[in-house]
Amino acid sequence: MKKFLIYFIGAILLSLYFLLTVFILPPEFLMTEQLIPQPVFEIILSETDIVLGDSFRLEIVSKNIGDYADIHIVSVGFPDLIEIDDVVKIATYDFSISPSYISVGEEIGSNYSGGVDTIFAQYPSIEAMSRPLKPNVLTHFDLVITPKESGFFNIYVKSIGIPHTSELSHYPHSGILDQQNEYVLVHSVTVNP
Repeated sequence: MKKFLIYFIGAILLSLYFLLTVFILPPEFLMTEQLIPQPVFEIILSETDIVLGDSFRLEIVSKNIGDYADIHIVSVGFPDLIEIDDVVKIATYDFSISPSYISVGEEIGSNYSGGVDTIFAQYPSIEAMSRPLKPNVLTHFDLVITPKESGFFNIYVKSIGIPHTSELSHYPHSGILDQQNEYVLVHSVTVNP
């Protein structure tokens, strides 16, 4: 009889545990607050009109004004280039991870999917990344650019905070879509012959 009572109590406890973990506790876990990082940045162009052969400087100051971000990315794309060799040089950066160069044809993430959706790069870009980034910490990314052709030299800039939990987790929130189907701010410099 004693063994039966122990087994019976054990079965009741296991049943209660099962009910708690399957039906009662999951909604409690789902109700936890989601973190929403909110990246923003400011761009400073040293020149907007140059002569072919001259250089200009692109300075980006970014920060996260939202919740803690596991990853903070600033991406600079060059839609008018095939290669960035001898055209774009990194002057300074203070991100926690060295900037990475993305070449034409390289597989990259798209649609803010964190790499789930991918495409092949149609133009080169550079990504600077900090991992993690607390709120209101400034990061700097400065480039020196020397265009090799006259005309308009276009630059696409965007920032993404991960976890990407809302529209606020990327900046800008609207405008021009880039090769990754993600919003960018477009900056242009006129290169005179």
